[in-house]
Amino acid sequence: MREKDKTITAKFNNTDLKGHKLIQFSMSNSGDSSAILQIKQIIDETTDTIFSIHKKDLLVNPITYIVPAVWGRVKKGDLNPKQKNIFLSIETMVRNVIDIMEFDELTDSQRFSIEYLIRGLVISKITYLIASSRSN
Repeated sequence: MREKDKTITAKFNNTDLKGHKLIQFSMSNSGDSSAILQIKQIIDETTDTIFSIHKKDLLVNPITYIVPAVWGRVKKGDLNPKQKNIFLSIETMVRNVIDIMEFDELTDSQRFSIEYLIRGLVISKITYLIASSRSN
């Protein structure tokens, strides 16, 4: 049996809300959202695994090395085999995250928007891991 959902909204000063709608998040009675936690776990595990497997390459290449690997495209030429491997991991993770969200139907534009946000987050997380490893 499914737990009864409650809605939690962010609280803002009324002057902050001019022209904006409140975003509501469905939460379970236990106060957590299993879908959000599952998505977070998948993204964290994927980025951590990619960084551990490819740490040597990520640290010796420019920090921008990860961007084409996450998107699966380079301006000129092809991805190298390691970038292709990273891309396949990211592509699988992105599909899993979108599946967890249980959208009835997405337009191409909506799908790209969601993928853009997910891939941007992955790039940020991996570049942070690279930068913090270099500074240690």
